[in-house]
Amino acid sequence: SLHVVAPSRVEALMAPLPGSDGNLSREKIINETAWCVYCICQGCGLGACDDPLFGLETKGLCVRTALATTDFYDEDGMCNQVSIVCCMTHQCQLPPVDSSPVCVCFGQRCGGSWGTTEMHENSIFDPRKVMDETSWIVYFLCAGCGVNKCDQGCFSWQYKECCCRGSTNLELPMVDDVGCSSVGTACCIWHSLQ
Repeated sequence: SLHVVAPSRVEALMAPLPGSDGNLSREKIINETAWCVYCICQGCGLGACDDPLFGLETKGLCVRTALATTDFYDEDGMCNQVSIVCCMTHQCQLPPVDSSPVCVCFGQRCGGSWGTTEMHENSIFDPRKVMDETSWIVYFLCAGCGVNKCDQGCFSWQYKECCCRGSTNLELPMVDDVGCSSVGTACCIWHSLQ
């Protein structure tokens, strides 16, 4: 049988269901959207061009995805990505994260560390586990790939590309008796599904 282990950090940082709070609150969307069409459990309509300009929270059984617009340059730099797939970790960040090694080849480090940025404060990953507890196969300047202890779930991915930030991870198929749910916006077009 398939056993999905969701890291406690992921559970703590992700909302119980898409649309449960914040600017993508389902209640706000339902009450403040002029619906063009709404049938049974989903709809699309016009609303305010608000923050976020583009945003999405979705749950499709065991996959949870979120994305939103963000500042072009933040404490975690301009671009970054961390992905965990079973025992493999991939990390990159520009400018480099403060604890990143200059060069690693099969665990042999050289050149110290020269990073100047941090992992985002709401990262779904524990920065210490990613940067210090990964056995890096290769790492050079700002990116690397290595083996982890399989203690961060079987799949999680987080990224920031200039003005967009998002994440995807696996979770239990049913949360609060909901298997599928989605809210989102693109400028002034809003949608809701549950």
